[in-house]
Amino acid sequence: MTGFVVLHYLAYEMTLQCTESLLALSGEKHIVLVDNASPNGSGQKLAEHYAGHPEVTVLPSPQNQGFARGNNLGYNYLREHFSCEFILVLNNDVLIPDTAFIGKVKAIYEKTPFAVLGPDILNPRSGEHQNPALPRGFSREEVLALRSRYQKDLAHFYWRRFKWSLKKWFVHKPEPVQKPWREPARNVVLHGSCYIFSQEFIRVREHAFNPRTFLYFEEDILHYECLQQGLVLLYSPEVQILHLEDVATDKAYRTPARKEKMKLQESIRSMDVLLKLMNP
Repeated sequence: MTGFVVLHYLAYEMTLQCTESLLALSGEKHIVLVDNASPNGSGQKLAEHYAGHPEVTVLPSPQNQGFARGNNLGYNYLREHFSCEFILVLNNDVLIPDTAFIGKVKAIYEKTPFAVLGPDILNPRSGEHQNPALPRGFSREEVLALRSRYQKDLAHFYWRRFKWSLKKWFVHKPEPVQKPWREPARNVVLHGSCYIFSQEFIRVREHAFNPRTFLYFEEDILHYECLQQGLVLLYSPEVQILHLEDVATDKAYRTPARKEKMKLQESIRSMDVLLKLMNP
């Protein structure tokens, strides 16, 4: 049995598309759709659409719990009700077009055991490969410096937005640096849009993610906690997913400014969680 957790918020059509791509995968599976208290009724719509489906459970959350706690609802449900060899936690804007995906994950595990696996993540619109997210985790000093910068950006948010709008017209934007995605890598920071947790992780972790965050920096915190627990993180280009990116947050925050401000605020709170973990 392979379990899947898909966190849903607002974007009904995207979650539907994601779920249908999972149902097409070969192998025994169960999919948990966690509705993170969508105010537009789309969670109820999903429940009606998949009512009675043997491979899908729609799990309503009483309130929007953000990324970590919302995904933990689905992870805990699968952990308690099914004997899963693997649990995949993925964004609702992820598609898995390869029907042999589960079999390939098992083959990777047999060759190189892991606690957490990150696949090659391709954004089809930009052509960017998003894994590994970082070659290593942040040091405590780097987190402190980044937090200070975010705090300054938040304090002068609207002036900073104005300066950025000018730069957009007059400053040449450099080409993005392509990540070394073609080679497998061990204990790197994995991108948060898709995690594949093996039994080695499921046995020892009550929650998939630290429940003290709402949004952002979950991947950095997970990386730090796994290294502290001796759990192996592995990136492998042998399996690939498509990531359409930011569909739910784009719907929730209709202006770029509101979304950017929320990102700064929540990132600072999440960095505080990471800093507490790092305290000697």
